[in-house]
Amino acid sequence: MKKKLFLWTGLFIIAAMGCAGPNPNPGERTTDIAWTSGDSKGAFNIVKPQAEAGKPWAQLRLGIFYENGWSTNKDIDKAEYWYKQAAAQKASGDWAEGKLVGAVGKSGYFNQNSDARIAQFNLAQLYYNENKNLAEAKNLIDTVIKESNGKAIFFCCEFSVSRYFLPSHFIDLKQKIQKKLAKQ
Repeated sequence: MKKKLFLWTGLFIIAAMGCAGPNPNPGERTTDIAWTSGDSKGAFNIVKPQAEAGKPWAQLRLGIFYENGWSTNKDIDKAEYWYKQAAAQKASGDWAEGKLVGAVGKSGYFNQNSDARIAQFNLAQLYYNENKNLAEAKNLIDTVIKESNGKAIFFCCEFSVSRYFLPSHFIDLKQKIQKKLAKQ
């Protein structure tokens, strides 16, 4: 009986925490909720100092804000800079891979490898869209494909449905980049 109660209690806690639970990246959840509810200015004001402090989750998001001109002037150079900062934040270990149970790490760096891979994908896409540095775009997307190992990369759960970058996104971009490179 105690075993069943323990199991059900554990399952309840895990289900209750889900994405709505405590986030080991302070400011991330607040940023994403503000962003998805239409308060991009509030989200920008939260994310900018966090990115400047070196937090990978914030650097990725700041790149997105600059690339799209959300609550700031559109600035491709700044977007590129912030994507590069996030992309460089890879580390080893369960914490960096987004595993909570039994993992420990520095606050603000939870799941940093997903953020780094998404930053690489976004940077490759930016290079493709801006028709610049296509060879580097190919290298970036090849790295994302290799490191994701055929799996989706989790981005955020504060949207109406959880967001993932799918392997098909990576393959589609690689094919587009290859076509542009072949025309050069």
